[in-house]
Amino acid sequence: MNVTPRQLRIFLALAESLNFSRTAEQFFVTQPSLSKAVKDLEDELNVVLFERTTRSVRLTPAGERMTSLARRVVGEFDSGLQHMQSLVEKEAHHIPIAAIPSMAHALLPQVCAKLEAQVAGTRFTIYDGTNASTIQRLLNYQVDFALASAAPSHPELEYEEIMRDRFALLAPAAWTQQVRPVMQMEELLELPLISGTDASTAKEYVSAAFLQRGIVFRPKLSFDQVTTAAGFVRQGVGIAIQPYLGVLPLLDLKGMRLCRIEDGPIRSVGIVKRKGSSLPPISEQAQDAVRAAAGHLLRKYPAWILPATA
Repeated sequence: MNVTPRQLRIFLALAESLNFSRTAEQFFVTQPSLSKAVKDLEDELNVVLFERTTRSVRLTPAGERMTSLARRVVGEFDSGLQHMQSLVEKEAHHIPIAAIPSMAHALLPQVCAKLEAQVAGTRFTIYDGTNASTIQRLLNYQVDFALASAAPSHPELEYEEIMRDRFALLAPAAWTQQVRPVMQMEELLELPLISGTDASTAKEYVSAAFLQRGIVFRPKLSFDQVTTAAGFVRQGVGIAIQPYLGVLPLLDLKGMRLCRIEDGPIRSVGIVKRKGSSLPPISEQAQDAVRAAAGHLLRKYPAWILPATA
């Protein structure tokens, strides 16, 4: 059955007025167009709804029964539209973001707090995971944009570098002889290094830096989570080599200290989007807030965090 809400509204208005001319004016159509709409409805329902004479219009018994049903259908339709509009408005204030953990920790709390203050009812879904899973969520249209490390080699994506961070050594506080405040890459070869797993872009950076020197990087231990590595560092099992943003959440922990790698790798981090995508205004605001938060980190930690390359 192909009956539209507009046809039912016309039927209900005519059932109330019993006047074709007045109803036609109400719907901004000609009287012949209104008559055709009613006839089409009757043909679709296979029932006569109105008795027409040259002097009057009145509902048939079937038309009388039809009015209560039509009111219910139109009412449920309007209620459904209102519910849909409410969901759309709620979705317009929802921001799904994928981010590698270091970026999620360093940037997104500020971003969320800023947007909540600016736009009432803002909601966030944050997916923090590996660089590969972060990019995949973007490709799967699960998020509006992603915060990732290094430009992904994918034709559908574009990368905007927002800052770079140096690599650091997170060492046991007592290891003052083995680890000086500033170290060289070659000096790290004799240390029990702890790195991320092969899924980590941080390990890729470190491996590439050693490979440039003709050395294959073989860490003592590898972990997905830097917080797990920190537990081993505190016990004196090894030394974590990570980007500065990765170890930033751990700097207040007792029993550890941070050392700089003078000639170590520098990691690029930035915003990844789908090329040519049109994002909701709230997501554009979120990206502006990410850039502002990155600028704050640049000013706060100039020795560790560097501006984006031109």
